[in-house]
Amino acid sequence: MQVIKNRTFVETEYAGANVSCISTQRGLVLVDSPFLPRDGKSWADTIRKETGQAVAYVINTDNHYDHVMGNVFLGPNIIWHTAAEQESGYLHDKSILKDVIQLAFPETIPAHEADIDRLEIPPPQITFDSSLTLNMGDATILLEFAGGHSPGTISIYLVEDKILFTGDNVEAQIPFFGQADYSQWKKALKRMLSMDIDVVVPGHGPVSDIKMVETYYDFFIALEDEVRELHAKGTPIQEMADSSKVIHFFPVADLAPEEVPHSWIGDQYRYAAESILTGAQEDIIP
Repeated sequence: MQVIKNRTFVETEYAGANVSCISTQRGLVLVDSPFLPRDGKSWADTIRKETGQAVAYVINTDNHYDHVMGNVFLGPNIIWHTAAEQESGYLHDKSILKDVIQLAFPETIPAHEADIDRLEIPPPQITFDSSLTLNMGDATILLEFAGGHSPGTISIYLVEDKILFTGDNVEAQIPFFGQADYSQWKKALKRMLSMDIDVVVPGHGPVSDIKMVETYYDFFIALEDEVRELHAKGTPIQEMADSSKVIHFFPVADLAPEEVPHSWIGDQYRYAAESILTGAQEDIIP
């Protein structure tokens, strides 16, 4: 676990999304939660032992399972964007939920199926549309709609410490593009680049700084340019990943280069290309 500016704790080692905890005068504000039940329990124990404080709010940067499944272990005051709540039906159908998890974590279901079947994922108590400010005494926390990665993706900014929690709009890898609005995603990245930021906590990957956002924006521009170039040559979307150079922008240690276009990463490339060329994307999350 990493401690940032003495009061923000970030854990990047759980399966799924990064999780964070901000200690304030008015209690703990948590950003996202582990998706495996055992990790949700562990995170709840860890932050309470480290701080001795109760949880005031749990904020989820989107409604994807790897950000929200551990909420039940953390506290009832859950905050989502309105669109995230509207998109959350699949979380309550265990058959669909396990199918979605299986796509990214194929070994998880056999080991954790019983715990997932018993898990209740609570709905948010608070939702917002554009922005929301939490005054936590010694901490001002700004929540803003971002979109891009999903219809309900938000960013979270701890004003006094200049820490930005980006959700999955910034990662250290090719992201899930199954709900992508590519144009909105680029707008969200440009918005981040205009902010006064010391620390960036991405949705997945190591804690960094504004250079991480710059790198991600460069990736988005390169990906869009390549897709449009391949489209102009008549390459079908389903074949673009096979001749892509940008698909190797983020190296993948456990895949040979020739395997990448035919892996989960290749699927994300095709989803992104669809959004770039049509301005829309079929919703892969039910």
